[in-house]
Amino acid sequence: MDSVDEYRNGVTEFLSNFMQRTPQDGESAGDPLANIDFSAPKVAKMSLEKLAATLDAELYEREWFVTGNVNPIYFSDDFQFQDPDVKLTGIEEYARGVLKLFDQDTSRAQIISTVVNTTTPNTITVTWRLSGGVNIGPGLTIKPYICYTDFTV
Repeated sequence: MDSVDEYRNGVTEFLSNFMQRTPQDGESAGDPLANIDFSAPKVAKMSLEKLAATLDAELYEREWFVTGNVNPIYFSDDFQFQDPDVKLTGIEEYARGVLKLFDQDTSRAQIISTVVNTTTPNTITVTWRLSGGVNIGPGLTIKPYICYTDFTV
């Protein structure tokens, strides 16, 4: 993933050399994210509760944690993503990295809940179930497991 600012895990950095993004069955060779306007104007400020409900609906429909099919109107221009393995800057870089990493035929991000976090200020926590596969080498299967993602607003 060329857009990674920092690898935090040597194994992940090594394995990233084996990620291949080729069109899946039924997918054209075109850019699946071509219809996303990454420079779209940002949404007007809203309450955390309303934002959580809006994100819940969008995540449920678009499964952007595995598809990369994000809606950039919710993300600042200096958006940062980090997990235990990687850190990157920019919503387009995040979307393209997700698209490249996950097998689009099998991967799912099933949203369980999207709520305002009551212990961390200005944070929305998404609980979701990840399953499917990743595009590393010949492909690796992911046994379903629960993930937690925090959005800091």
